[in-house]
Amino acid sequence: KKFENTSSTKLELQTLLWALAEIKNKNSLIEIYTDCQNIINLKDRREKLEKNEYKSSKDKLINNHELYKLFFEKSDKLDLVFIKVKGHKKNSLKDEIDTIFNLVDKASRNALRNQI
Repeated sequence: KKFENTSSTKLELQTLLWALAEIKNKNSLIEIYTDCQNIINLKDRREKLEKNEYKSSKDKLINNHELYKLFFEKSDKLDLVFIKVKGHKKNSLKDEIDTIFNLVDKASRNALRNQI
């Protein structure tokens, strides 16, 4: 999938939402491995975001507010567990998840380079 006019934060959220839209079995536990601190912290930020109607202290809509709303809609319908993956570990400290995560990262970067 190709995304345009995006930032790294927005892209990570867009990619997650795209992947969640592909899920057919809504009754399964879904483990999401990510190094994205924004995604990891979203559930904890939900109450404040909704209370403030996704606006900043200057009453301006925050960046990615539409994506946050979609994320919360999806997370209400699915059984999601978020697992933080620490990036940039020494090879000697990497486990199987880190290795897979690294392969996916490299493949996506190569695919992007080939598109340019």
